[in-house]
Amino acid sequence: MREPENPTLGQFLSFLRQREAERRHAEGTLPTNRKLSREKAAAQVHITASYLTKVERDEVGQVDVGILRLLTTAYRADEDEWRYVCDLAGYASPYPGLVGLDTAMEMPPLQTFLDAVSPMMRTEMDETTDDLVSFYAPQRQLLAANQAYLDTFPSHTPGMYMLEWSFTDEARHIMINWDDQVRQGVAVHRGTMGRYGHTEWARRAHRQLWQHPEFRRLWESKEVTYTRPVSSEAQLRVGNRTFAMIMENWQMQHDLPIVRSRGRLRPID
Repeated sequence: MREPENPTLGQFLSFLRQREAERRHAEGTLPTNRKLSREKAAAQVHITASYLTKVERDEVGQVDVGILRLLTTAYRADEDEWRYVCDLAGYASPYPGLVGLDTAMEMPPLQTFLDAVSPMMRTEMDETTDDLVSFYAPQRQLLAANQAYLDTFPSHTPGMYMLEWSFTDEARHIMINWDDQVRQGVAVHRGTMGRYGHTEWARRAHRQLWQHPEFRRLWESKEVTYTRPVSSEAQLRVGNRTFAMIMENWQMQHDLPIVRSRGRLRPID
């Protein structure tokens, strides 16, 4: 197994250029036997091909944000892809990150998060019997959950990454729309790596995920997003029945970046 691939600006811009070539082939605006060369792409944004080559090889310091905007416009990047390019290039300030966690900060140890689960949080979990209540550290690392949650996800334990669990046999059995849910999860993870990929906590989570062949396959798609669609609902198999579940997430008013999640199962069978 090869070493984990950490995203770079040059690699992603090269991907966008190649994807734009495929789009133009499909539209008939670029002959199928021709590539969207660096020379042609560079001419469109009024830079030299040699400079674009250096950018794609990550041989330039910080690329001018105006050039990046011209390139991503020429490549028809969407808003999430533009944000990702900004993150990779070091222009993250216009976009919100994880509350309470600066891009230069390291993540506190898991035990610090576990100790922060307050009596009030535990009371909510104890008193809620129908809804699924849980508390997470960044990257959906479980801190605590109520019984309704644990009845739905039996193997979840504190410290587990939800995305890593997604590659288990249990997850494939429980998650009916596994493909859509996990594809979105990997795309969100790519967005996180764009901003925090230089930190050890993000690299550690990435290394854990990299062990799973399905993660590596989905990672190769280069899909990136920062939030799941509001309409995205998980379809779950619980016991002998099937349910739809939409989780609502709130960033806690806390010194640590803790997320409170609450979901309800709606029968669909």
